[in-house]
Amino acid sequence: MPNAYYVIANPNAAGGRVKRLLPQLRAALDAHSVSYHMDLTERAGHATELMAEGRANGAQGLLVVGGDGTLHEVASGLLRDPARDGNLGLAVLPVGTGNDFHRMVASDGSMESSIRDLLHGRVRRFDVGRVRWPGGEDVFVNLFGVGLDVAVLERRHTFRQLPGLLQYLAALAMSMVRFRPLSLHITAETDEGERIERKVKSLLAAVTVGPSVAGGIRLSPKARPDDGALDLFVTDGLGLGGVLRHLPKVLRGTHQRIPGVLMHRIHRARVAAVDDVPLRFELDGELMPDAVSWLEVEVVPGVLPILEAV
Repeated sequence: MPNAYYVIANPNAAGGRVKRLLPQLRAALDAHSVSYHMDLTERAGHATELMAEGRANGAQGLLVVGGDGTLHEVASGLLRDPARDGNLGLAVLPVGTGNDFHRMVASDGSMESSIRDLLHGRVRRFDVGRVRWPGGEDVFVNLFGVGLDVAVLERRHTFRQLPGLLQYLAALAMSMVRFRPLSLHITAETDEGERIERKVKSLLAAVTVGPSVAGGIRLSPKARPDDGALDLFVTDGLGLGGVLRHLPKVLRGTHQRIPGVLMHRIHRARVAAVDDVPLRFELDGELMPDAVSWLEVEVVPGVLPILEAV
């Protein structure tokens, strides 16, 4: 269907909530009397393939229905050849567990406002992060992390009945009992040109595009999605007691001066294992299958076209 709007929906997002919303979404799109084509994802990576089909068929715009992981797959495909798409933009209907990406979008997240973004929104260009590791690379639209957040994702399914932030906190409590800090060698270049190099014992090392992760935890409260920089957050020597003591400040985004927390605006960074123990990592709330010895991260400014209401 050439020149139609394309809808890519993950029916399993948010415990199947998207699947239940689809009749209402179709009715709302039909009410606007627009030509659209809707595809449902069937497996990991399928959203990337569907995005490529929409682009090849001349889509006027793409509506992504699901969580941050679904948007990650769409963006990963789109950014393989960003110059090819001109002003093709992505609108987002946030129906996921955390929806942290959508907290950066100037929209209330309702179905009607997301459709308005698709049909009438203007393109605002967001930054993304690019990650490379031995044998692979990918992008992230909001979060790259190693450490405790990986352990949380491995256990999060146990608490699927809970809403996003509570789900994360419950999995966090379970994970902290056995998790041990990682020995990491971190180098980074700040947005002011300063070079940082640290060997740390870290519970969590993360790089973000925006301010929040895990359903609203304001890990990097000053981060902005279109400032041409990424935000680095690393704990160093902060044990279980320190995490519990300072967690309320992290939830409020008032933790910038906590001892044992490093925060910097960066252009690029390298995270490497000191003790040769392979690092598992996550991108946008999705566990990656590789365990690697090092990862390199850099900002790619202004390449993700997000549709927002005028």
